[in-house]
Amino acid sequence: MKLRIAVIGCGGICNEYGRDILNHHESLTLIGATDLDLSRAETFCQRFGGRVYADLDEILDDLEVDVVLNLTIHKVHFELNRRALSAGKHVFSEKPMALTHVEAKELGDLARKTNCRIAAAPITFLGEGIQTVAKLLKKDLIGHLRLVYAEVNWGQINRWIPAPASYFAIGPLLDVGVYAITALTFLLGPVRKVWGYSTILQNPRIGTGGQEFPVTAPDFTMGMLEFESGVVARVTTNYYVPTAHQRHLRGFEFHGDEGTLSISDYHDFSAICQLIPYGEPGVNIPLLREPDAPMDRAIGLVELAQAIRDDRPHQGSAEHAAHVIEIMEGLQISADRSEKKAIHSRFAPSPLVEWARDLEPVIAKKD
Repeated sequence: MKLRIAVIGCGGICNEYGRDILNHHESLTLIGATDLDLSRAETFCQRFGGRVYADLDEILDDLEVDVVLNLTIHKVHFELNRRALSAGKHVFSEKPMALTHVEAKELGDLARKTNCRIAAAPITFLGEGIQTVAKLLKKDLIGHLRLVYAEVNWGQINRWIPAPASYFAIGPLLDVGVYAITALTFLLGPVRKVWGYSTILQNPRIGTGGQEFPVTAPDFTMGMLEFESGVVARVTTNYYVPTAHQRHLRGFEFHGDEGTLSISDYHDFSAICQLIPYGEPGVNIPLLREPDAPMDRAIGLVELAQAIRDDRPHQGSAEHAAHVIEIMEGLQISADRSEKKAIHSRFAPSPLVEWARDLEPVIAKKD
């Protein structure tokens, strides 16, 4: 079965999706796209194939469309995802699929009511790096895990993104903190409590064309996450610190009683994993397998197609995405009120992807 995809929103990220969808032609087919600026949809379809739809309504009326791939700006994700599900279409949404937990839960409920699927980016936890970490954490190599550091340093994105104002209207926590929090909850399960701090470091900012624009959401948020297991994680998100200046570009450090396990980049499928026994030099651990590419935007769509074909739950459930959104929303509420915030939602963590289940990491023995 091929999943027939129509794209809404043909901004910068659409080219990566288009490229990767074509690379998975055995399970995905791109049948068209639309955008508020139809010239952008025309350019996209000329490059990757498919027809130009006049608007979302025309996509929703097309019986050939199986799934709506929502690549629009953050603030309209919920409404467009809701419309697509209501029309009986499956949905794959760029992150986050909604801006509040109430909205995210509504989307999950609607998907069940309409017998449709909704999945959302980020899908980086499906990559070789995080799948390898998941295996390593189960091996008790670092003793009792108690503390995690997560770095989400995304640099001054206004220096290279053509239209950055919308990003600074929601901030790095919702835009890119979602990568780290989704991967951590996949690895460690649900969070029960959060507390956060946020501020605006630099206001106004200057865009690529020299125009000045206001920063209306915090461009720095630091949060503490307390997992049900008792593990505590510190997550730092910002649109300020260049990733190139960090030892772990966008990485995790898992600290246990007997050592540390690190991954250099939770966003990169080909990241470096390292085991550092307490008081000893670190040793690199090969990934379970070599990835085909550092990032595959279409892998979540491929997994969704396989789940529909096999009539099983898909990876990255709506409940998981909603839990992550409640965490991010809770961190901002905590920062605003200077108090801890309980997280009430729960989800069933996804299993390892099929290819990873029978593979074991190769750990060098000490001399």
